[in-house]
Amino acid sequence: MFNRFKIKKLVAQICAEEGELSSELIAQIAKYGKDAFPGVAMAFQNNKLDPMKAKILLEELYDDSLIDNLLALTGNSREVVRDITKNLVRKKLNQSVIKKIIDNLEDPNTYLRTSSTELLCEVKSESATADLTSLYNKVNTELKLNIINILTETGGDIAFKHLIKTLKSKEWRLRARAVRGLGKLKKPKSVDPLIEILSEKDPQMIKSALDALVEIGDKRAAVPILELLKDQDFLIRQKAMDAIQQLADTSIIKEVLALMGDSNINTKRCATEILNSMKDPKTGEALVKAMKDSDWWVRNIAIDALAGIKGENTIKILIAMLNDSDENIRRSAVEFFNKVSDPSAVEPLIGLLKDKDWWVREKAVTALGRLKDPSAIQHLTALSDDEEIKHVIPNALAKIGGTDVVKHITEFLEDDQKQVRIEAIKALVSLKVPEVVSELKRVLDDPEEDVKSEARQALKKITGKVFTGRKGKSDEQPSKTKGLGAKDVEGSLMSEAIVVVDLCNSTAIANKYGDQFALELTKILSETAKIIYTREKAQFMKSTGDGFLLTFAKIINAIRFGLDLRKEIAEYNKKADKSRLIELRFAINCGETRVDAKKDRLGVATNMTFRVEGVNKEGLIEVEGGIKKDEMPGVNRILITENVVDEVKNTDGLDAKLLGLFELKGISGLHRIFEVIENN
Repeated sequence: MFNRFKIKKLVAQICAEEGELSSELIAQIAKYGKDAFPGVAMAFQNNKLDPMKAKILLEELYDDSLIDNLLALTGNSREVVRDITKNLVRKKLNQSVIKKIIDNLEDPNTYLRTSSTELLCEVKSESATADLTSLYNKVNTELKLNIINILTETGGDIAFKHLIKTLKSKEWRLRARAVRGLGKLKKPKSVDPLIEILSEKDPQMIKSALDALVEIGDKRAAVPILELLKDQDFLIRQKAMDAIQQLADTSIIKEVLALMGDSNINTKRCATEILNSMKDPKTGEALVKAMKDSDWWVRNIAIDALAGIKGENTIKILIAMLNDSDENIRRSAVEFFNKVSDPSAVEPLIGLLKDKDWWVREKAVTALGRLKDPSAIQHLTALSDDEEIKHVIPNALAKIGGTDVVKHITEFLEDDQKQVRIEAIKALVSLKVPEVVSELKRVLDDPEEDVKSEARQALKKITGKVFTGRKGKSDEQPSKTKGLGAKDVEGSLMSEAIVVVDLCNSTAIANKYGDQFALELTKILSETAKIIYTREKAQFMKSTGDGFLLTFAKIINAIRFGLDLRKEIAEYNKKADKSRLIELRFAINCGETRVDAKKDRLGVATNMTFRVEGVNKEGLIEVEGGIKKDEMPGVNRILITENVVDEVKNTDGLDAKLLGLFELKGISGLHRIFEVIENN
């Protein structure tokens, strides 16, 4: 009794002592041995004793007979108490202690159960697996999940057999946890049972099995996974395709080629993507055939794949396709030569400069620029009157380079199209020759502010000075800041396609079903959108709470994103409960954005896109060729501005339908707005 009083007084003194614990105080309390342990533990639990002092004293006073006291501390509500005592337990582990920790898995104290699970996961004691599997049959689902985690970390034959057995459980959470565990164990014997799960109807189990098979890395799983490319669920198809690309080698080419003939366009797209990832010459013939497919997405992926394969025979076939009577095939072929530069394509591409299809002509110009053959210069300059494609000629000439192109590019500074003049300025800057400065100074008096701004930026890049045109004269002063135009950095100007996606009626959904319900729908939308915007190489993405703001380098990527996301959400809606339906609105615009410190996109073009997304029938001004107010689509629509119309109309399978005129708040004038229409 007297010792207890002395210990209490000494602990109080230690708690009050400032600074580090002195060796004298440690020696004084050590005299009492394990009798002092409860007093120190109590002071630590009550937050009266500094954690570092508590750590030193508990280690000094601990005796093996105190293991129950020590384990009890691992269930304390304070994290620092749990962490320090768990570290002490780790140093004192033996079979007897492990058995006590296993017993604590059933304790009503949540903190103690969690700490015990963590310790057993770290111990990885195979000798404990028999006790754990025996306990498994007596406890509830939550504790069973913890035991599965421990067995997974421990490994061994007993753990493996138990996880395999759990695959037959009626509780899906246990099955899913067992699947993940088998993936971590990486045993080849798991492959066949996991493959069986791929034929189930539960999408979550299928996804878990795919993850596990990828983690195991056994190539045997590749062929069975191919069947999932026919699944109606977009996310499963995408996950299966990703799994195959990680697991498979060229041994499955035959099976993939068979899927290229599937009637389901989604399956065919996935198969083409897989061939693209393989880059195997044996797939060349099938990919050439795919370039003639009716689906634009299949054609584009086939082009990428062939560009990766190249090969002399492929080049010859593609050159022959440049003269095909079908404009879609010519488009695909000329796009190939925008990815692959081969000297033998120069003459055929020059021939395409007179093609009746403006898109083919434009791509032929850019491909010739990539080839850098001076013989193309005279043919390119001859197109200076081609109103549809002359804006791409200055850049192509600049890529060819040489002193001769400067004068030709300079001539485009006088063109009547604003965009052509801007492109000519950019081309001159890229040449990095001092003689262009005088030509650029003249442009400072251009009637268009956009052109003058581009000229000022160009002169700043070349000379490091700021120029301001005044009635044919210019003032110049030293530059103190970097010029605009650097990619995706604060203050830079970007020419981008802008997409706004909005989840309709999200506030009403949250009010009716709760915030958590609305968040679940948003998560489904986010997961689906992420796969598509990643594939389409979005330059920027941010959540707007009820949707997204995204930008893309090319308009076609923005259009593909909108179409594919709408399609996949429509597939989801077919199987969803009425209360879980997702309805969207899209708006697509293109123009100049300004990047702020958070990479956000600011400017009129961005604001306009948000305004277009929100237009409704009340704001529609009916015009000839447009629609009536009552025909105005409210949801699941993709609206575009006039800036985007040409790209849509010149994309195979798509058209742009005029809705009418709208006033857009904060943006002067009336604006023609269109809807993207897919031609079946």
